[in-house]
Amino acid sequence: MIKKVVLILIPLIVSSGSSCGNKKNEAAVEEKAVSVTVDIAARRDLAIWNVYTGTLEGVKQAQIFASIPEAVVDLPVPEGASVKSGQAIIYLDKNGTYSHYNQSKAVYLDARDNYDKMKKLFEQGAVSEQAYNGVKTAYEVAAANYTSAQQQVELTSPINGVLTDLSVNIGEFAPLGVALATVAQTDRMRMTLYVDAAGASNIDIGREAEIDVDILGQTSPRFTGTVTEVSRSADLVNRLFKVEVAVKNADGAIRPGMFARAQITVADLKSVLTIPKEAVFSVEGTHKAYLLKGGRASERTISIGESTREWIQVLSGLADGDTVIVLGRNLIEDGSLVKVATESSGSSGDEFSPAGSGSEG
Repeated sequence: MIKKVVLILIPLIVSSGSSCGNKKNEAAVEEKAVSVTVDIAARRDLAIWNVYTGTLEGVKQAQIFASIPEAVVDLPVPEGASVKSGQAIIYLDKNGTYSHYNQSKAVYLDARDNYDKMKKLFEQGAVSEQAYNGVKTAYEVAAANYTSAQQQVELTSPINGVLTDLSVNIGEFAPLGVALATVAQTDRMRMTLYVDAAGASNIDIGREAEIDVDILGQTSPRFTGTVTEVSRSADLVNRLFKVEVAVKNADGAIRPGMFARAQITVADLKSVLTIPKEAVFSVEGTHKAYLLKGGRASERTISIGESTREWIQVLSGLADGDTVIVLGRNLIEDGSLVKVATESSGSSGDEFSPAGSGSEG
């Protein structure tokens, strides 16, 4: 009786095991396609640019220093006002300890009177030429000393421009070796950049630059600049090359001392093979991309060149017209089943129109 029961149970167990195996096989056969977007490897013109930072200055700029430590007695020009070359900006105490103004002035006036008298006598033939020349020389020396003493207490602008900075107040003593004022020509500004050797070799005089300036915490409209100077040798300290850019500032919106960024094109590539930058990924330092072939992802090793915000140059590994996977590539691997997400143009499957073409500036 027991043996019969055993014989009946064995077929049931085998039958049950066979049913589970079929369900597992059916599940293994099912493969879900990953939704992706694609683009076409195509030839485009690329403008390659770099961004450099620097501080703006007047295209012509002069700082004013004191040569004697006397007190400031007058500031006739307010900061921000226009000034002429030779116009006094800061007056120092003429009666101070270090000033020789009054003494030099007295000697000069006396020498001038003597010279005027001697000149008339010489013209009348009443004195010798030697006597006349001696008085004339004394007068010229006195005039030079007086001019020097005057320049020490009347600090003037050496150029036409705008008084962009005034760092002393009336009653303060003028420190030596410190700029008391800055005058700049602000209708055009100058931006000094320091560029590595690779960048400097690709920047030519006359090349245009786009300048972004932070004004009052906001990014201003972009200004236009032009490269005016590229140094032929690197700085001995930082090993960088100095590049100067002139910036138009007709409306006076930007001022010296403002921080700015200059975008300069360093290469113009014509008709190079490109794909979207998002299509490229790296595995242990090797660049790769996925091709769409027969509804599946096919991993390709590629070598790349220059890049912009959107496009990257492909040197090898792809051909013109290849379809590459862009969005969704992080969800797939080599051989994965994929389906192209429907675009607004209505394209799907292996057929797809590139998202963009042409040059990038």
